[in-house]
Amino acid sequence: MPVAMESVPDIIAALGGPTAFGAICGFSKNQGARGSDMRQRESIPVVYWPRIVEAAQARGLPIDNDVLVRVHQPRTAAA
Repeated sequence: MPVAMESVPDIIAALGGPTAFGAICGFSKNQGARGSDMRQRESIPVVYWPRIVEAAQARGLPIDNDVLVRVHQPRTAAA
């Protein structure tokens, strides 16, 4: 069953959690804290997107630039 990628926290969880995510982004120090910060803000700076897409592809996860754009779109209230 495919994993739904509906939010930044979903992406971080799918890639192994905050510490693994921080390592993917290339942080050498405070990987967990940096990953947790992005999860809490629900925002991943674009500069890290290529590394995230590459890591996701290597793991067979459905995360690409389109998914990253979608999870960063403002959410609207249900009508």
